[in-house]
Amino acid sequence: MPRLLHKRFLRLKLDMVNKCQLRCIMCHFAHPDFVESGVQMDRPLLEKVARETFPISHDVVLSSSAEPLMATELPRALELCREYEVPSFHFSTNAMSMTREIMQKVIEVQMPLLTISMDGATKKTFEDVRRPAKWEKFVGKFDLIAEEKAKSGSHFPQLSVTFVLMRRNIEEAPDLIRFVAARGVKFVNFAHMGVMGGLGVEDETLSKAPALSNQKIAEAHSVAREVGVTLMAPLPFPTDFVARMDGEDVASSEEGGGQALVKTSEGGFSVDEFLDHKNLEFNLQVSPREGHRRPCYFPWRYLHVNPDGTVFPCGHWFEFTTFGDFKQQSFREIWLGDQFMELRRQLRTLELRKTCANCSVSGMGRPDVLASFSRREKLHV
Repeated sequence: MPRLLHKRFLRLKLDMVNKCQLRCIMCHFAHPDFVESGVQMDRPLLEKVARETFPISHDVVLSSSAEPLMATELPRALELCREYEVPSFHFSTNAMSMTREIMQKVIEVQMPLLTISMDGATKKTFEDVRRPAKWEKFVGKFDLIAEEKAKSGSHFPQLSVTFVLMRRNIEEAPDLIRFVAARGVKFVNFAHMGVMGGLGVEDETLSKAPALSNQKIAEAHSVAREVGVTLMAPLPFPTDFVARMDGEDVASSEEGGGQALVKTSEGGFSVDEFLDHKNLEFNLQVSPREGHRRPCYFPWRYLHVNPDGTVFPCGHWFEFTTFGDFKQQSFREIWLGDQFMELRRQLRTLELRKTCANCSVSGMGRPDVLASFSRREKLHV
């Protein structure tokens, strides 16, 4: 039976809203069936979640799948991270709603890292992907951030950029590194786009252009070394890789694309090589190893909290199930509850439920796993 450790073992992701002002072409907010919710996490619920989880969290991410700058209680959440001395806290934003007041609060609490999402290095590509954002306004946010940091003389937050790789922007990847380096960005994360059925972006997946993807990512690595940017990028496609995505999505199955995590796929990467890569991507302080005991660390190290206080065991939980509710339960009750215990058992024994067997997160960045390029439909269980 797992025990609550008296140290900071948890990575917490917290969505305080379910809103975004953009409709990026690859995002669930752009799906025709998506209904934006007006639910926001109020201060009492936020403070309860913080009281019970921040003292045991080594990393608190104040965003997951929504736009955190639209959350009324974001300034209070930042204060709580500092009050509970969370070692690493940050959020990812499209930056369009960044104000001087928010930036001043970020600097006041000395948030270590601020991540900005951008999926193009030119006006045309950026505006084609991140609709209806305007390039000039977006670039101006970098100036705002630099001005406020200079005014306060603060080293923090350091800047990071996330870039979703797709066919229409892959050739700009090296130029993006130069562009953001000139604006003070120290870290860049590339991630392959996951195809979500119903968005019409099937031709954007780089699983259909593996050689081009490998070439441009290699060039981006070279530029990053030249300008002093730390780049985290997916592993290259195997030389014999052939995409087999004929429809909108990789068909889910009982076996699932994610099964490639528990065996070596011919011509690809070993499980251990890939999981060592993921440990680096998730900033886990572990050394490379030849044997990994489980294919997924999430139910032991991670919690995702929604604006209404409900809980998922990972950020891409494609079931109509929740694992608890902070409005009605304590963290201990949730963490040691039947649903978490059963999920841990399933992963230990590799008796994977359908949503795990078809996981798009476990393979994300592993180019020999087709589930890396697929976003699951919700599964009824």
